[in-house]
Amino acid sequence: MIGPYPFGDEKMGVVHTPFLGMEHQTINAYGNGYAQSIFGYDGLLQHELAHEWFGNQVTNANWDDYWLHEGFGTYMQPLYAQYLWGNMAYNAELYQIRAKITNKAAVVSGQSQTEESVYDAERGPGQDIYNKGALVLHTLRHYLGDDKFFQAVRELVYGTATPQPGNFKPRYSSTQEFIEIVNRISGQDMHWFFDNYLYQAQLPKLAVNRNGEQLQLRWLQTKSAFPMPVEVMVDGELHTVAMPTGQGSLNIGAAARVQVDPQQYILKDRPHFAIYHAWEKARRAQAAPAKNKSAKNRH
Repeated sequence: MIGPYPFGDEKMGVVHTPFLGMEHQTINAYGNGYAQSIFGYDGLLQHELAHEWFGNQVTNANWDDYWLHEGFGTYMQPLYAQYLWGNMAYNAELYQIRAKITNKAAVVSGQSQTEESVYDAERGPGQDIYNKGALVLHTLRHYLGDDKFFQAVRELVYGTATPQPGNFKPRYSSTQEFIEIVNRISGQDMHWFFDNYLYQAQLPKLAVNRNGEQLQLRWLQTKSAFPMPVEVMVDGELHTVAMPTGQGSLNIGAAARVQVDPQQYILKDRPHFAIYHAWEKARRAQAAPAKNKSAKNRH
C-alpha cells in the first residue's frame, strides 16, 4: 500500500524488551507479550514496524511535524485490518481511535516545537498526534480517492512516486511539504483542509436542519472556508451535497429516514464523544480515592 520496506538490504529485526515498544531503524524494541486481539494481529508490533516508513525512512524536520510519524503510523493499523478482513475491521479500528481525540490543541502549531511541548497534553496536542492524525488521513483518503491519496503518501515517504530498492534514501520532510504534494497531485489548493484539521484545535461542526422538504447543511467552527462535500442517505439512496461555500441543501421530499455522512468518512465534531470523555474523567476521579484507600489498608 505504501511501498517497499526501506531497509531491505539490512534486516527487519525485533528485540524483546521489558517495556512495551519503541521504533528503531531495522530493529524494533518490543515487549507486549505477543498479545492477541480481535483483529488477528498485535497492533503494537505493527505500529512500531510502521515507523520504519514513518519515522526512519521519512523523518519530521521539526517536532511540530511529529504527526507525520505518529498519525501515519497509527493509521497503518486500521489500514492493515482492512487489508486482512475488510471494511468492518477497518471501521472498528477507526472508531476506537476516534473516541480518544481530545482537540485541546492544534496538531500542528506552525512554530518550532520541542518533544516535551508536543507530548504535553496540557500545552500541546499530546496523543492527538496519533489519534486525530489518523482520522485526518481517513478523511483525506475519502476526499482524494485511493489512487491520489496513496500516491501522495508514497511521495512523502520516498521522495518519488515510483520507489524501487536503490532509487531512494532516508529523507526529512514537513507538514508543509506534504500539503504541497497533496496540492500538486489533487490539482487543488488543499490548504482549507489542513488549516481546519491540523492548524486549529476544534473540529469542524456540521449543522443539519430539516425545513420541510429541504435538508440544509452548514459547516461551523472552521478557521477558514471549508468546502467539504457531504454524503446523505435518503431512504436508502445515496446523494452527495456540494458545499462550495461551506453550506448546501438537498431536496429530500417526505423521506422517512435521512442519515448524514452515513459511512462516517468525515472527521467532525460529535457531541457524544465529549459527553463520554467527561463521564470517563468523573468515573476515574470517583474511583481514585477508593483505590488509594485500598492500597493504604494493604500496607
